[in-house]
Amino acid sequence: MKKIVLLTLCLGLPAGQARAEIDWESKGMQIAGEILANPAAFLYEFQQDLEGTTPLPPGKRYGFQTGLWGGALPTIGIMPSLSGKFRLHGEGRLSPGLPQLDLIGGYWNSPLAGIAADQSDDITDTKFNGHYYGFLLSSSVSPRVRTFWGFKKSQLKAKISFASTADIKLLGTPVNDIDTGFEDSFFVVGLESPKGLNKLWSIQLNYGMDTQTIASKVSWYGKYFELGLNIYPEGVFVVHPVWNFHLNF
Repeated sequence: MKKIVLLTLCLGLPAGQARAEIDWESKGMQIAGEILANPAAFLYEFQQDLEGTTPLPPGKRYGFQTGLWGGALPTIGIMPSLSGKFRLHGEGRLSPGLPQLDLIGGYWNSPLAGIAADQSDDITDTKFNGHYYGFLLSSSVSPRVRTFWGFKKSQLKAKISFASTADIKLLGTPVNDIDTGFEDSFFVVGLESPKGLNKLWSIQLNYGMDTQTIASKVSWYGKYFELGLNIYPEGVFVVHPVWNFHLNF
C-alpha cells in the first residue's frame, strides 16, 4: 500500500522548487489523506481536463480533440482520450436569433490499468476509464463576444481487484478491492472572444448539480492547440494546467 500512496503522490504533486522550511513529508501525507478520502472526485478532475466543452467555431461542422497534458500528468500517455463535437445547426440558420446547437461527447481509457495488472502479483484486475456527453447552445452578443451554455453528463470508473494472497491495507484495514466511481450532471456557461483567425479567448464555469461543486476554466484557443487553466476550488490541486490538441472541419 505504501507503494500505491507513493506512486499517487509522484503523479499528483506539481513540479516546483523545494524549500527547506516546508515539511514535505507532512504535506505529502496530508495530500494523500485528501485523495484517499474521496479518490473518485480527485480522479475526475483529470477527466475534466480532457473534456471539450466549448462550442464549435462558426462555420465548422464537426471537430475532434485529444488531451496532451492535464494537471501534472502527460495525459496522452496515461489517459488517452478522444472527444468529438457535431453541429446540428448554425446560429440563425433555421430561424433568426436561434442559437447554434452542438452535440459533444468523449471517452478515455487508461492503458496503465491493464499494465499494472499484468506486472503485479498482488493485482488481478484493473479498470480506469470514463466518458461524457451533452450539448451546447451558443449565440453572438456582438462581433467580438459569443456566449454559450449547455449541459453535460459525466461518469468515471476506477477499480482495482487484489489477489487473495495480497496483504493490502488501507489506513490499517485489509481490503480486497478498491471500487470507486464518479457521476454527475453539469450546467455549463461561458463566453468567448475572438482575437483573430482561428484564435480566441474563452472562459467558462461548470456547476455540478448532484455534488454542488464549481469548476472554472480559462483558455487560449489556436488553430490546433488549446492552452488553459482549470480551477477546482475544492480540489486537492486547485489549479490544473491544460494542453489539448484539436481539429475542426
